[in-house]
Amino acid sequence: MRKSGEVPLTILAAVALSLTACRDQPRDCVDAQSHKIPDAGCQAGTSGAHYVYGGSSGGNVGDTVFGGSVTRGGFGGTGGGDAAGGE
Repeated sequence: MRKSGEVPLTILAAVALSLTACRDQPRDCVDAQSHKIPDAGCQAGTSGAHYVYGGSSGGNVGDTVFGGSVTRGGFGGTGGGDAAGGE
């Protein structure tokens, strides 16, 4: 039996959508209590500081960030606890 080299369009569409969704997620730097802090806190490796992707808040420093994830979605996504600032 010979295998086809073609990839179903539905698989390509699913991959494209997942990669696009990852790029559009907001990223907030938060402290251990989920309060938004300046990005410099995550980049400097401040204790307990990490990025949250896709959460919601008022958008101001000090606001609590609700929901979201510490990892990015999609294929091979990496997490927000990167002290070097990562992504």
